Amino acid sequence: MKPKAKDIQKAARLYEEFREQKPKRGRRIDLDIPKSLMVMGELEAVLYRTTRRNRTEKYKHTFSEGSRPFLCAAPGRNQLFIIEGRYHVTDRGIVDLDPKGHEIEDN
Repeated sequence: MKPKAKDIQKAARLYEEFREQKPKRGRRIDLDIPKSLMVMGELEAVLYRTTRRNRTEKYKHTFSEGSRPFLCAAPGRNQLFIIEGRYHVTDRGIVDLDPKGHEIEDN
């Protein structure tokens, strides 16, 4: 299914806010959404490498206990999913949310 222009614009805006630069190009990733997943467990933290402020750095986000999503696997290869949890992605990275949807500052 071809993405809608407004969805591409939203993704580009999030990229620009987080990476602090405009995207140079888009990247099409074919995604097969499975009908079922295996829950591996709660995701306590995520460690990733990205470029921000023109520097490549590693980031680690440790989820607050009530915000932890599930790490799930699809049958087959090459598909992990981070499902549910209470968080969102902002210009600062992953930010946990409390039960009322307010950002948790220290986690």
